[in-house]
Amino acid sequence: MNKIINSPEAMVREMLEGYLCANPQLFEKVPDTNGLVLKERLDKVAIVTGGGAGNEPWNIGYVGYGLADGVALGHVYAAPPARAIMNVTKAVHHQKGVLFLATNHAGDVLNFELAAELLQLEGFQTRCVYVTDDIATAPLEQREERRGVAGVALVLKIAGAAAAAGLDLDGVARVARKANDQLRTLGVTTSPGYLPSTGEAMFEMAEGTIEFGMGFNGEPGILRMQLQPADRIADLMMERLLADLQPAPGDEVAVLLNGFGFTGLLELCIVNRRIKTILDQRNLRTYDMFIDTLLAPQGTGGFSITLLKLDEELKQYYNSAAESPFFHKREIRS
Repeated sequence: MNKIINSPEAMVREMLEGYLCANPQLFEKVPDTNGLVLKERLDKVAIVTGGGAGNEPWNIGYVGYGLADGVALGHVYAAPPARAIMNVTKAVHHQKGVLFLATNHAGDVLNFELAAELLQLEGFQTRCVYVTDDIATAPLEQREERRGVAGVALVLKIAGAAAAAGLDLDGVARVARKANDQLRTLGVTTSPGYLPSTGEAMFEMAEGTIEFGMGFNGEPGILRMQLQPADRIADLMMERLLADLQPAPGDEVAVLLNGFGFTGLLELCIVNRRIKTILDQRNLRTYDMFIDTLLAPQGTGGFSITLLKLDEELKQYYNSAAESPFFHKREIRS
């Protein structure tokens, strides 16, 4: 696949510079760092996120109002350096403490933990929450080992609302962990993504096959089969998600249908229709559904379904608006 870059080494820096050119009123770059922060320093607990670039619009698109205050970027599909996380943290309003919120991948966890330890030696208050929503990566009894995927968008949105509401650092961390506990995601890949540095496919996938639970970098999934009708794919995914989440009849659920970059709205709307039918058949209350592309590896075909079981406290924060150039969610007035 032809890719439009200048050089592999400069991709992330030049991407960040271009994003800032388009949004100079909102963001500023952190000096000597592949990271950005909101220009407006809000008097609240700050949220700093981060991860490897390339799974667009995660991570830069998650900085905004009702979301994160700053982001540290790694290279494409690589964790951000601890020094970058520290620089971003020092650039946000940190007087009320900083929540580090990232997906549960070994490199990200290692570097956020290191940054947290070093910052605490300098007097910073930090807490870490790692999202573990991908049910394909470990059984239910080992939930803390699961990797984080698209559900991070919902946890970050809820944590952002809790911080904006004035909760203290421990309170924001508690709400974020509670949201993560009620979160489940499963993806299906229909065609391989590409490395932006070379244009080469990241993994082999025979035409006409699909794979459930595959990692964004081609990590093996849990089930490979011939392409099925949309309803059958949704049925298989929802069966596993609901078995893992174990909602009771009458529970309220929010749904994020996250399209990977190579899957269109036509396909996603067909799948969304089936998800709603399944929820109705299970006597579950669909509190909210939305279709977006919030975590998509380069050029990959497929989608993920995220379910979030809500109670009154989580709904209070879920209802708040979130706004960034790449992440829009209107306020819900119940």
